[in-house]
Amino acid sequence: MRPTDHPLRQWAVDEMHLRKFAPVPPACEIYQAVRLLPASDQAAEDSRLMGDKPDFDDWMLRERYASGSHKSGIKFLWERHSEARTITLIVPESCTHDESAPYIQWLQDWVGPVIRATRAFIISDPENIDTYLDTHEIDRRELVCSDINGGIRIWSDFGIRSDGYGRLIASAGDVSDVERGRIIQRIQELGNYRNMALLGLPVVQEFGPQADRLEKQLSEHAERVALAKEGEKDDDLLQELIEISSKLEVIRSATSFRLSATAAYAGVTADRLEALSIKPVSNLQSLTEFTERRLVPAARTCSVFTERLARIAERISRVMHTLDVRVDTRIKEQNLVLTKRMERSIQLQFRLQSLVEGLSVIAAAYYLVGLIAFVVKGVSASSAGISTDVIIGLITFPVILLIYAFVHRTRGTVLKESDLDSH
Repeated sequence: MRPTDHPLRQWAVDEMHLRKFAPVPPACEIYQAVRLLPASDQAAEDSRLMGDKPDFDDWMLRERYASGSHKSGIKFLWERHSEARTITLIVPESCTHDESAPYIQWLQDWVGPVIRATRAFIISDPENIDTYLDTHEIDRRELVCSDINGGIRIWSDFGIRSDGYGRLIASAGDVSDVERGRIIQRIQELGNYRNMALLGLPVVQEFGPQADRLEKQLSEHAERVALAKEGEKDDDLLQELIEISSKLEVIRSATSFRLSATAAYAGVTADRLEALSIKPVSNLQSLTEFTERRLVPAARTCSVFTERLARIAERISRVMHTLDVRVDTRIKEQNLVLTKRMERSIQLQFRLQSLVEGLSVIAAAYYLVGLIAFVVKGVSASSAGISTDVIIGLITFPVILLIYAFVHRTRGTVLKESDLDSH
């Protein structure tokens, strides 16, 4: 019974088989172009792949890969990468010009700007290499020559000719056509990824001066925050810092993709260099030397610029934290002053309340004595007895004490209830 497949199992298998290079015969010419295709050209490319193409006896089209072959021996390969397309045409030496011309023209008319294009010549007899170098106008002063996998030797100056293509000459070596295809693929990918990695350097050169100005701005702003000059408001400093942070984010958003891609492409280029097992040829510049001479500094420059932007962001965060602490401290000081004012106000209200309570005792005593006076006068009017004024005088002081005790006890009960509520 077949087990249940993970939804991505077939995708993973297809991915591992995706980028297989076609077998390369020992005598042929290989056209390859790497194009950066804008989204607006996607439909035009699809049209070329699905209908507008020369005759192929065998044709296979997938979402990210296409291959075709003709009985004349011509082979076509197309690959879709995340931001580029690689189009390859392998033309055997036995193929006539009339047979190959439509396919070459179809390749040259492809949509999208070219970031790298080469014509690689695979030769079976390297003894006549000087003739090939002269025929293809290879600059001997810039000549790069190395031995790589399978005893294959390459020659190139990696320049661009008037037809828009560079030139690469490679000996066939003592390997099978399939293995030769894999080796040629690694050589081509080395150059392709190298050019893609170098695209990050112009970005750094463009945005470097902006980062310089931003860093200077931040240094001046941090100094103003540290000095805390009189008349400078924290709110204004905070607003300026937010503007600096916004400018930094504009730079980071404009450069993050390209700088990340540069790091990735440089890493793949280093892997391809290692996989080729390059051996230098005496008195000639090696492929490793040529590749690393400018790529390594460019990749490091991009990496340093990325780290620099991250450090600026950290500095902005620290300055903003300083301002936050200062603003928070100022608010706490204001709250403390407000609390003291409230405390003084409460104390004053308490004193006024105590005064009112004292006055209310006298007023209550006055009214209570008046009520008692009415009662006493009524009693004295009905029978002769002690003088009314004497009785009122005698009871006034005890009545005051009695009312004061009542008010004091009631006040104490209320305060105790408030204390219980606060706990």
